[in-house]
Amino acid sequence: MTLEAVPSPLPSATASAVTEIARAAAQSDGVNPLSERTLLHLDGEHPGDLHVLAYEGEPGTIEVSGLQSARNLIGYGALSPDGSAELVVSPTARRQGAGTALLRMLLDHGGAQLRVWAHGRLPGSDELAARLGLEVTRELYFLRRTRASLPEPVWADGIAVRAFVPGQDEAAWLEVNSQAFADHPEQGSWTAADLAERLQQPWFDPAGFFLAVDSTSGALAGFHWTKVEDGVGEVYVVGVSPAYQGRGLGKALTLQGLHYLQEDRGLDAIVLYVDGTNTAARGLYTSLGFTTAALDVQFAPTNPL
Repeated sequence: MTLEAVPSPLPSATASAVTEIARAAAQSDGVNPLSERTLLHLDGEHPGDLHVLAYEGEPGTIEVSGLQSARNLIGYGALSPDGSAELVVSPTARRQGAGTALLRMLLDHGGAQLRVWAHGRLPGSDELAARLGLEVTRELYFLRRTRASLPEPVWADGIAVRAFVPGQDEAAWLEVNSQAFADHPEQGSWTAADLAERLQQPWFDPAGFFLAVDSTSGALAGFHWTKVEDGVGEVYVVGVSPAYQGRGLGKALTLQGLHYLQEDRGLDAIVLYVDGTNTAARGLYTSLGFTTAALDVQFAPTNPL
């Protein structure tokens, strides 16, 4: 086995091979091993990203076509500039040391700042983390809801609801998103490029991107961005401006999106992710019929100093 660490961007053939490994692992394990961000950053220029590649034998060679061959790629690790990381090993190459080797290299490059996700907390993840001196520092709940009756949203006085308009609402949304998620390590750091990348995805539909607007000032008070992919609806992100919190907008926006997904889109399953420390949101989602389907955990070095 050979490992190499390369900066962004990955060659297109290698990016495709990583996507195939992630797809095979998801089918085998029942949970996606790589986040949306990681998959979106496989190709294209993303300064600061580091890609760790595990090959069976030597790294792929350059073919006559000029594309790098990645047929012998068996594992992949991603390290973001903020220290967050993920890794995946092909189901056919497990229990041969590839996971340990990938994690060791991520530790070498990430150091004390490393925060590595274990999606679904599959058997073996705790064992691997403990072996390399990592402990759980964060939990992310994956919740699911099946079709059931829903109450109607109740809106505060002076609030109107409309759909997101591409080319018009980006700046206002980015500002409110950063304010609403100021303490969130991933969501609150979104840039204009991050937003543009999502707006260009095949699943994007502005009809499912709801904005709560102050009828008097026109200010953006909150939002609920829904996502539909592979027949499953998702509460992608719900946020409320700090200036409008305490008025029930979070619940109203959540219900607006749930009605859209269940009734307008006719979906039977709706999912979402919520941070373990966000007890208020977890309580709201539980009251609306969501139950825990899986748990993601983030590991960090036990002794970072």
